[in-house]
Amino acid sequence: MRHRMAGKKLGRNFNERKALIKSLTKAMFTHGSIETTEAKVKAIIPMVEALANTIISKEELTAKRELFKVLQDQTWVNRVVSNFKSVFGDQKSNFTTITKIKRRFGDDALIVKYSFVKTVNFLPEKKENIKNKVKKENKEVKKTVAKKTKAAKKEIK
Repeated sequence: MRHRMAGKKLGRNFNERKALIKSLTKAMFTHGSIETTEAKVKAIIPMVEALANTIISKEELTAKRELFKVLQDQTWVNRVVSNFKSVFGDQKSNFTTITKIKRRFGDDALIVKYSFVKTVNFLPEKKENIKNKVKKENKEVKKTVAKKTKAAKKEIK
């Protein structure tokens, strides 16, 4: 019997379940939304809401330490804390929403999109691709070489 046993097992043992919940929570805070089964979302709701509330309500250092336990990357932690506070401000709860998407073909599991209520941009601003930079530099080099060769040909004549 499962008297006084909280949480879902999700068909996994303790360590696998712990890793799954941690990775889904990390994905939620890095991407802003995830698509997975309803059971998995219901399992991570308490952790995501608690972390979101911690970021808003507690001091910045405490919030960063709590978030670092999940994200394991200090640059992401700083990014998430600064962006999250600017978007949600003084909001105390209801940071996330669940949207039903479809039923999975194989096992008829309900697939849902779990996302923050307001769009939060955790990703840094996109910089120019390195390939584009290289192409531009190559074009500039070709132009300067062409100018020099033309000038050299004129001197020869």
